[in-house]
Amino acid sequence: MKKSGIKFKFLFLSALILAQYCMLLSNAEAVFAEGSEEEGEYFTGQISGVDEYTALKLCDGDYMTAYGADVIDIAVSSDKNFTAAYIVWNNIPEKYTLTAQNNIIETEDGFLHKLIEFNEPIKEFKLECKTGGELCDIYLLPGGKYPSFVQQWEQLEGRADLLVLSAHADDEYLMFGGTIPYYAKERGLKVQVAYLTTHFEEQPRPHELLNGLWTAGVKYYPAFGVIGDIPGSPIYSLEEAARLYDFNVVLDWFTQQIRRFKPSVIVSHDVKGEYGHGAHMLAAKTVQDAVAISADPNSFPDSAEKYGVWDVPKTYLHFWEENKITMDWEQPLESFGGLTARDAAELAYGKHESQHKWGYIVGYWKKYDIRQFGLYRTLVGTDEKADFMDHIEPVPVREETAPPETAPDERTADEITPATTETAAIGETLLGSFSEVGTETDADNGGGGSGALVIILICVGAAALTGIIVFSVRKAKEK
Repeated sequence: MKKSGIKFKFLFLSALILAQYCMLLSNAEAVFAEGSEEEGEYFTGQISGVDEYTALKLCDGDYMTAYGADVIDIAVSSDKNFTAAYIVWNNIPEKYTLTAQNNIIETEDGFLHKLIEFNEPIKEFKLECKTGGELCDIYLLPGGKYPSFVQQWEQLEGRADLLVLSAHADDEYLMFGGTIPYYAKERGLKVQVAYLTTHFEEQPRPHELLNGLWTAGVKYYPAFGVIGDIPGSPIYSLEEAARLYDFNVVLDWFTQQIRRFKPSVIVSHDVKGEYGHGAHMLAAKTVQDAVAISADPNSFPDSAEKYGVWDVPKTYLHFWEENKITMDWEQPLESFGGLTARDAAELAYGKHESQHKWGYIVGYWKKYDIRQFGLYRTLVGTDEKADFMDHIEPVPVREETAPPETAPDERTADEITPATTETAAIGETLLGSFSEVGTETDADNGGGGSGALVIILICVGAAALTGIIVFSVRKAKEK
């Protein structure tokens, strides 16, 4: 009787534990699969055209799990109606098509994070990309309020008020402080960000880059450079950067960005690389040389023919010693609910989670002081106040279709700070390149990891259940 009582208690306790486990698993799947109405609804659907494990990766909310193929041809369906899909790519996609009922949507803008809206509620669509690629996640949205993580990027058409050249993803806040949140969101100006280096071999940094910009209030999709970062190999001089990268290629690329976006103002790095980083020096050198030639149709004529030429009215460099200004990033911003511009920049930097290990902060350290800039070159005279847009009229939101002409040159010789004119082509070159990721990418750190959690819980539950059965059989034999 005593043995039977112990056996009954054990089986009852095991059943209770198993029931609690099943409830936990059920709740985990529900939280993972659906967003609340309050935060904006979303859910995941059924995915066919791939195996079950791959389908799970496309629904796990984790940037570090991806499905790759030479040709992507999948179908996504749901029992619920939805009016939009949010697609997260792991690499820059070429043209792809979504087909749903009367909707045939083709896109080739290359956005990593892409919101696609349908013209009517649907329950399924087909996604085809004949050139292949890598997909991270697919979310289905029923309409109304979108979740806060959904980004609705635009391509900047016409001119930019401000073009920010950042050497790496996260430098736009660590070096330039409140520049982006203040001018992009608080003042509502047309801010375009360009990155000298790319980080596609350093996942999830490209996703963190976009998350940070969206948090900072940027709505125009950034421009990615033509060289790759070399993580773990610091560059300590401009000469060293020149040995690693083809400066002429970099200069061609940024001159093209100037002609394409025709900014009123450019902001970029310290010529000494802030704390001595050669890539930061390369960014400053690129800006100096590019603003000197961007109005010359004989310099890089291909982009001059495609976009026209442009002479940038104002150019600022971090820590430039002439025409100094000290920006005030401590004023509360209405658009950020009373946070200061520095607070908003810190919030955006918070999205760069993989970089927090280095211990940097958005602040006023001597070599990182986010307030200190100098007017390197001007067509409109020197500043009367600490404002990058001083003496500059903001670009109208709606513009004429005709491309703007070169900015009028009203300078005298004494008003121009000359750019350094070193030779463009320097040294041997080793272009940074995008590293090819395998057909399926998995890592043990990164975004949500919800899919991995579900799999682990299933395995643990199966093991526990097997243990209960084996123990019960053994006890029955002993009896």
